[in-house]
Amino acid sequence: MKKHSIALLGFGLLTLVLITAVVVAAQIPAHTLSDPETPLATHTKKVSADTVRALDSVFENIDYDWPPAGQQSVPPLTLDELPNDFGKILSVDKRRELFLRALLPIVLIENQRLREQRELATWLLEGELPADGSPMRGWLNKLAKQLRVRGDLNKPAAREKILLRLDEIPPALALAQAAIETGWGSSRFALEGNSLFGQWTFGKTKGLTPKNRDADATHLVASFPDLRASVRAYMRNLNTGNAYHEFRTFRAIARANGEPLRAYELAGHLHRYSARGENYITEIRRIIRSPAIAALAEASLALLENERDERSGSPGERS
Repeated sequence: MKKHSIALLGFGLLTLVLITAVVVAAQIPAHTLSDPETPLATHTKKVSADTVRALDSVFENIDYDWPPAGQQSVPPLTLDELPNDFGKILSVDKRRELFLRALLPIVLIENQRLREQRELATWLLEGELPADGSPMRGWLNKLAKQLRVRGDLNKPAAREKILLRLDEIPPALALAQAAIETGWGSSRFALEGNSLFGQWTFGKTKGLTPKNRDADATHLVASFPDLRASVRAYMRNLNTGNAYHEFRTFRAIARANGEPLRAYELAGHLHRYSARGENYITEIRRIIRSPAIAALAEASLALLENERDERSGSPGERS
């Protein structure tokens, strides 16, 4: 009788696991499993503005208050590019405000994408991998390739490296670096190439030539189709670049200890981001602690109206 009960219990647990797997898989859009670059659950709204005045009006029309008042106060909007006259704003404070206001939602959106990917990857890597040829295994393989993780995903080292390289970047750190690299949005690279983080490229048609480049240098400053692509490339750079292994290790230690990811502390591990070394880190930390960015510590994405309707009307959907 006891053996029979144990058998029934084992069958029940197996059934529960299978049901859970089916439910989770059903809640993940098919296009997401074919492309890890696609957000899992983020609803966003694209906006555009040709002038600074128009950008101000866009923010006012969607009730985007500044600074954001607490949690879930930042609308999930993406601005494709800064207005052409952005660098001509006479007031330094006004330019800083508009720059942070335009960039913060994009940083939060990209962090949410990373967070959702990390949650799914963690679930898939906890036990046996999905079957070869399945959508989830395909998604996991593509993710590993994008994160530059080689080797057998059945091995603990490969699984650990995926999670080490698949994590968020504190918004205050991203905003501070973008502010430094673009002069708060006024640089030629930001206005002509949507380049926010000074990343280099050696592709002849994928960047802008620095004016003070050495005669024998061949690098360009990478350009991007929109601001979101620049933010995504920056986050991938920190998450996969060999120069930032120390940064990722420190972040993983914080995760393992159940600590929040603190921008000020993580900035101390980016001494290889700039030739300026420690002076660069000092400047990042100064900006992180400035009132303009410190006020954004509790900000998070609000739900679009249609997303609120979906979640309130469908309690079984993935949150």
